[in-house]
Amino acid sequence: MSLKKRMFRDNMIILFLALLTLMFIALAVVAVFEDALLKDFESMDNAKLDENVTSIMQIMEQESTTNWDALEQKLEEYDYELLVLKNGTMVYGNFGEEQEELLQSFDEETDIGTGSGVELFYHKKTTIVGKYIQDSGEYAMAVHFLGEKWWLSSFRHSFSVFFIVFIIIGAAAIGVILIFSSFFTKILRDRIMEPLEALIEGAKRIQNGNLKEEIYYRGDEEFENVCNTFNAMQRTMLEDGKRRRKDEKARTDMVTGISHDLRTPLTSIQGYIKGILDGVADTEEKKQIYLQTAYEATKEMNILLQKLFDFSRLESGQMPFHKIKGDLAEFTAAYVAQKELVIDSNRVNISLTKEAEVLPEIYMDIEQIKRIFDNLLENSMKYVNADPIKIRIYIYEEGSYVVLRWKDNGDGVAEEKLGNIFEKFYRCDEARTKKGSGVGLYVVKYIVEQHGGKVTAKNENGLMFQLYFPRGD
Repeated sequence: MSLKKRMFRDNMIILFLALLTLMFIALAVVAVFEDALLKDFESMDNAKLDENVTSIMQIMEQESTTNWDALEQKLEEYDYELLVLKNGTMVYGNFGEEQEELLQSFDEETDIGTGSGVELFYHKKTTIVGKYIQDSGEYAMAVHFLGEKWWLSSFRHSFSVFFIVFIIIGAAAIGVILIFSSFFTKILRDRIMEPLEALIEGAKRIQNGNLKEEIYYRGDEEFENVCNTFNAMQRTMLEDGKRRRKDEKARTDMVTGISHDLRTPLTSIQGYIKGILDGVADTEEKKQIYLQTAYEATKEMNILLQKLFDFSRLESGQMPFHKIKGDLAEFTAAYVAQKELVIDSNRVNISLTKEAEVLPEIYMDIEQIKRIFDNLLENSMKYVNADPIKIRIYIYEEGSYVVLRWKDNGDGVAEEKLGNIFEKFYRCDEARTKKGSGVGLYVVKYIVEQHGGKVTAKNENGLMFQLYFPRGD
C-alpha cells in the first residue's frame, strides 16, 4: 500500500475513533441524566404552586389581626412577601416595579373574594395566598415571586452534578483521543523514519567507501522506490569505480606500452646515428642505409605518437570531423591502391569487391575514414598469423546503410572476448607479446558512430568487421 493511502487511512481511523468517543460521551450523559432532566422539564412545564403553600395557608388562616409587621416576619421565613390592598391600592408592603405589575394584572384578571376564608391563586408564576379582613376592609396577600429566575433553583443541584460528570467524562474522552492519536502518529512516524534512517545509514556507508552493502526495505511503495533507486545508484557508483580503476590501469598500461614501443625505434635511431658519428658507416652507401633505417624508425614513432594524440582528442571530444558527400567504394579503392605500393604483396594481399558498379554516396570525413582503414589494417597485420595475410574488402548496400565488410584470414578472436574488442584499452593479448595500445578498434567504433553508423565484429574463418554508414541521399 502506498504511503499516501496509508496516511489517509490512519487519519480516517483517528477521526472515526474521535467521533465514536464523542458519541459515547453524549450517550453516557443522556443515560446518566435522563431521569433528572425529564423530571426537571416536567417541573418547569407543570409547576404551579410553591412547595410551602400549605404552611402559608395555615398561617394566613390563623391570622386575624392587622399586625402586618408580625405577619410579614412569619412569611419571610418561607420566602414570602406580604402585600395589603384596600380599594385596589396597596397600603402595606414593598412597593416596587415587580409588585406594581403583579397587583395591576392581578386586580384586572382575578376576582377577589370578600369572605373570611383563605384563597389560593397561581398568577404569572407567582403563588398568592389571600385573605379578606372584614374589620378593616383590607385584603392581605402572601406572595411568593418566582419571576425569571425561578428555574435556577430547580436546576442548581442537577447542573452541578452534570458539570462535574461532564468534566470527568470529557477529560477521559480527551485522554482516549490523545492516546489513539499518539499511537497512530507513532506508527506513522516509525513507518516514515525507518526508510529515512536506512537511507542515512546507506549514505554513511558510501561516505566510508562501502558500496557493496545495499539497503533492504519492504514497505510503503514510495519509500521502497526511493530505497531501490538508492541501491541502483550505489551499484552504478560501484560499477563506475570498477570501470574507473580498470581504465586507469589500462591507461597506465597503455602509457607503459607506448613508452616500451617507443624505446625500440628510439634505440635504433640512436644506434644508427651513433654509427654514422663514430665512422662505422664509412661509405656513402652505408650512410644512406643507416639514415633510411633511422627515418623508418621515426615514422614508427610518429605513428605511435599520433595514436596517443588522436586518443587524447577523442577523450576530450575535440576530434574534428569535416564531412563531405562521396563514394565510399571509390575512396576505398584509392586507399587499397596506395597501400599496395608500399606493402609487400607477398606478405599482405588486399582485394576489394563491391556489390554494384554504382553505390549510394555517404557523408564522410576523408581523414577519419582513412584512420579507420589504417587501424583495421594495422590490427590485421599485427594479429593475423597466416602467411600471406589476406584481407578481403566487400562493399554493398543494405537497407538505409552502405556497408563495408573487412575480413582477414586469421584465427579470429575467442568468443568470450569478441564483445570487448571495441572497448577502450582492451587487448586480447594480455601478455603484451605484440606491440599495441589497445585503442585502435575503440577509435574505429568512435569514428563510425560519429558518422551516424555502427560497427560489429564476428568470427567467420577469420575476424570480420562490418561498418555501417548511413546513406547520404
